[in-house]
Amino acid sequence: MKPITTLKTGLMAMVLAVGAAFGANAAPANVAVFDAQQVINGTNAAKRAVTELTGKRNAAQARIDALEKPLIEKQEKLRGQQSVMAADKFQQAQADFAKELNTFREQAQKIQNDLDEQNMKLRKQIADAVRTAVEGIAKEKGYDVVLPKAVTFYTSAGVADISTEVLSRANKTLDK
Repeated sequence: MKPITTLKTGLMAMVLAVGAAFGANAAPANVAVFDAQQVINGTNAAKRAVTELTGKRNAAQARIDALEKPLIEKQEKLRGQQSVMAADKFQQAQADFAKELNTFREQAQKIQNDLDEQNMKLRKQIADAVRTAVEGIAKEKGYDVVLPKAVTFYTSAGVADISTEVLSRANKTLDK
């Protein structure tokens, strides 16, 4: 028997919580779904972010390559001088090179961290806009529960899919 996955455990908890909240004799919950991945990726902001981050990633890679090129040349030169250099001078040259290499690694890591930070900032803005859109629609239309389609196993035709409206509202918020 396979162990229950985290997703299944989370879904079970959601089903139990919804059931407990509405009780056996209460009216059924008014449920809606939306395609979270489609909405998030479909926002104009996500499309702009992909273009922007691709350009920044390419520029960052060019900066890293420019920093790395002299190090590669220096390393090759050092290897070529090993046989003609005194052992103590070669060790010192290797130590100096190691310091430069560490500096390069720190710079490259900072460049990568800056890209990651920008990516996370843009993702958070999009996720916040989607969340706000879902909450607004749910309150306006009286939905008790709104679930991402990806966490449902089955959705009948009677369950409202608010994906298009969520995308539209998220775009309005993000395009300001």
